[in-house]
Amino acid sequence: MKPLAFMTLILLPALAWGQRDERSWKFENRETIRRSFDVSSASDAKKLLVDDMNGFIHVNGYGGKEVQVTVEKHIRAESNEAMAEAQRDVKLDMSQQGNFVRLYEDGPFRNHSRGDRYYGYHVDFDFEIQVPSDTELIIKGFNREIEVKKTTGDFDIHGFNGGIDLEDVSGSGSVQTFNGKVKVAFSKNPARETHFKTFNGSVDVYFQPTLDADLRFKTFHGAIFTDFEVNALSSSESKNGKFVYRSSHRMTAGRTGKGGPELSFDTFNGSIRLHSKAL
Repeated sequence: MKPLAFMTLILLPALAWGQRDERSWKFENRETIRRSFDVSSASDAKKLLVDDMNGFIHVNGYGGKEVQVTVEKHIRAESNEAMAEAQRDVKLDMSQQGNFVRLYEDGPFRNHSRGDRYYGYHVDFDFEIQVPSDTELIIKGFNREIEVKKTTGDFDIHGFNGGIDLEDVSGSGSVQTFNGKVKVAFSKNPARETHFKTFNGSVDVYFQPTLDADLRFKTFHGAIFTDFEVNALSSSESKNGKFVYRSSHRMTAGRTGKGGPELSFDTFNGSIRLHSKAL
């Protein structure tokens, strides 16, 4: 009972901070924003920053030379006055410097930890973005999920209330959220140090069958499972043809294959699973 009570105290205030019953909103406004950015310059590496407070972020890699952005802006407000304030005060800054594209939601909530009830409005920016597949990604989302598909660049992805799902990606970096699952499927195993972390949720990572890496695991309420044979861990047992690793100190480390870049997996309420993808 104690672990469940602790998890509830952590989870509910965080979820409630940015959410409110939609039935209380009397006024509504929707807008679609589209922009394209040419990132074909040979002198700069391609990089995309998305910093969004409310709304999902979906990124797909493709073979083109532009960052193509479609944003659905959705405002809900208690009054006409609050609607006017939201339209005036909450902005989406879209800018470019060389091959670096920056998409940043700005508003009074950036400087004050006040919720929707204080402002009398709620604004969502839902992003659908196409990027050249080798674009480096820096993504920050507070509420809702983050999804990335078919990219080969490095990544630094942070969420808070929402899961993170990376599919058919390569590159190295960091994937971290607080309330939600982390799921990553690699088309090519990371060549450099990479981290996977959540607090409330599971961590599932799918690697190519030949994995050479040094591994670090940490979980409190959960187990660690892997399809790969790992050496020099504190203890292990076989279960249904897979290896199950446990540590009395809640942290364990080991090596698979020939060893290589450090890959760390961290969750508090959830299990960690390393899967071998079929070729």
